[in-house]
Amino acid sequence: MSTVEYVNGIFENLWEVDESQVGDVYNDLRSAGAIIPSGEGRSKGALSIACSEMGKMAHGKVVVDRGDIGFPGRDLAEAAPVLRRRLGPVCLLINSSSGKSLMPLLDAQRLAFYLSRAKNARDFRIDLTTSDPGSPLGKLSSKYGNMVVLKGGKGPKLPAEPREFREYGTMEDIFPLSSGLLFHSMAAAMSHEATPDRVLKLARRLSSEISGVVADMVSSDFFDFVLDSLEQRKSCFFAGLGSSREVARMTAVRIGHVKRALGDHIYVSGETETPAPRIGDILIVVSQSGETEIMAGWCRNFKWMGGLIASVVGKPKSTIESLSDISFVVKSDWKRGSPNSFYIKAAYALSPLPVYLVERVEDKGFILPNYIRRWHRTVAA
Repeated sequence: MSTVEYVNGIFENLWEVDESQVGDVYNDLRSAGAIIPSGEGRSKGALSIACSEMGKMAHGKVVVDRGDIGFPGRDLAEAAPVLRRRLGPVCLLINSSSGKSLMPLLDAQRLAFYLSRAKNARDFRIDLTTSDPGSPLGKLSSKYGNMVVLKGGKGPKLPAEPREFREYGTMEDIFPLSSGLLFHSMAAAMSHEATPDRVLKLARRLSSEISGVVADMVSSDFFDFVLDSLEQRKSCFFAGLGSSREVARMTAVRIGHVKRALGDHIYVSGETETPAPRIGDILIVVSQSGETEIMAGWCRNFKWMGGLIASVVGKPKSTIESLSDISFVVKSDWKRGSPNSFYIKAAYALSPLPVYLVERVEDKGFILPNYIRRWHRTVAA
């Protein structure tokens, strides 16, 4: 059990899934030669983190992102036969709470168009994790693949006081984080060549470790340091590469809604619109190794320009930790060729920041607009 209430809600939400549904999607992924991840916002981030680990495993899967330069077609209808010929059975894996996300829906519709005319339709699957099985994506996955129904957030439409965010989270934390844990557990099970019944057992074991990481985070000097910086009038930058970038982006989106209400800005380093920092701005870095050369270079430049650096790393005494004003170590028992739990743990560890930031700013007398306080109820992910 986690000391942060909504994290317990995430785990409880996951234990309510139908194990047979999990097994059906897991078996599709095991038999696939290529996996195409599709989603929007934080749901896509959670899926991408797990799929990246599936691709890096020994005897891992080929993961083909829809946005890759080498994607063999203008859409799924064109790419499907090419991918099947090159890589074998293809699984379009979608993560969408609403079941209506635009890009995933277009991908699924184009693949369904191809399958309605294909002779080898059995070699393709449209698999989905959603909160709405009756949605357009739910209907397509029921016809052409399998689906895991994973409930979304609960709670009042408008919290009466900031502390209620601790119970319900913000911006539908429950779906993307619980689906991220589920997909990571599928990757871990595949790496062990385990049977479907092992997926949720691995998820339970990992949830216990995550609870400890979250508890350590919210009671740490790191957490207080970052909150102190975020409640001040300054810009916040997030940085990471690969899966670390997805963790950074998921966190940046959630914190950004609160900071923008204060008149501040949130940036993800490396994007075209990212400006140079000002003195006192803060950079939050996510790096499993703590030694990524590009990331270390960003830290040096940021520090030279007068900024503060807070890093979440997977190894103590690393280069990035030494360049940081403060650092938090997320330990993982990673072995080369197996999925690394650092990324999903880091995503959970950073998730309480906007929850506590809402309390901080309202305790100081700044009342957030109601439309921001309602965002914990959105189902658009």
